[in-house]
Order: sequence, then C-alpha cells, then structure tokens
Amino acid sequence: MTTPFSRRTLLSRGKAREVADACRAYGVGVAVFVNPLTDHQRAVLSDMFGCVVLSGEDLR
Repeated sequence: MTTPFSRRTLLSRGKAREVADACRAYGVGVAVFVNPLTDHQRAVLSDMFGCVVLSGEDLR
C-alpha cells in the first residue's frame, strides 16, 4: 500500500482511473462500494465513473 488513498474517492488516484476506465469500457450502470461513502465522495466517484455510485449502506 505505497500509494495513499484519497479522501475524495477512498481510492488511490491510479485505482480510481482504472475503475473509471473499466466502468466506461463495460457499460457499468451502478458501482457499489462496501465502505460507507459521504455525499461528496459519491458525487466525485459518479462523475469519474460515469455511473451511479452506491455504498453498502444504500442497499439496506
């Protein structure tokens, strides 16, 4: 774990780009995080990924 996580995304910058590329390549409609997300994190990730982003808490 040499690359620090971003508080904006809960991911490292490179991993966030990797997931965003995969979401777009495979036409992902919803990305679900097990970790709780703030409203700001959810918005940033939705913009990056191009899809709806939920946390496990949203599925209860």
